[in-house]
Amino acid sequence: MSAALSDVRAFYDELAPLYHLVYENWDASVVRQGRALAGIIAERWGTQARDVLDAAVGIGTQALGLLGQGFDVIGSDLSPGAVRRAAREATARGLRLPAVVADFRALAARSRFADVVVVADNSLPHLDGEADIRTALGECYRCLRPGGGCLVTMRDYGPPPAAGTVETHPYGQRSWNGRRYDVRQVWRWRGPRYDLSLEIAPLDGNGLEPATVLTTSYLAIPPARVMALMREAGLDAVERIDGRFFQPVLVGTRPRES
Repeated sequence: MSAALSDVRAFYDELAPLYHLVYENWDASVVRQGRALAGIIAERWGTQARDVLDAAVGIGTQALGLLGQGFDVIGSDLSPGAVRRAAREATARGLRLPAVVADFRALAARSRFADVVVVADNSLPHLDGEADIRTALGECYRCLRPGGGCLVTMRDYGPPPAAGTVETHPYGQRSWNGRRYDVRQVWRWRGPRYDLSLEIAPLDGNGLEPATVLTTSYLAIPPARVMALMREAGLDAVERIDGRFFQPVLVGTRPRES
């Protein structure tokens, strides 16, 4: 594992207990995202497409939503802490979510078993560069049945600003376990990549408690370039879907064999 991905794993391990604070109402987001993805899957690959591999399962935001829509989901993620929380969240809801720890450049799954592979929430741009993204998309292709679909969601990156630019993206106040927190992202650009600091600052008490600050990095690769890499991986009918999810959705289909 590269040093960069080792840092990503540590970021999500530390974030796993707090990840829900990114959302104003995580449980509502789980339901909303599950419905949105279920609708896209049915439209693109039919209502018979029910076996899903969530290749970046995180704490289960998309997987739990799809399970609630009646899909069979297997989860995979680089972060052991995230995988453990996803499994706990599924159990607490009376759902079954088998999940393993794996790099999505080498998925721990057999070939041609999934109707749909999902790589959601800007996961692919954590990788070091296009070669790694191409490898990950090749793994998605390998795991798909002929006629099955790959579904990627990611940020809509345009040209990166000048190196050294700092951007702040506030989430606002969050309440959890009787306490209030201010949550925000800070992006520090360094060419085509940026370092993201997620800052979770307690608002109650005497003001002396330090904020939790977790840092990772992303490659600001445009969706159009990821679509090109999906085609290079062998996927057909690659398209971008807007207005259905909180991020652009990129879809492609493994061709049926003649």
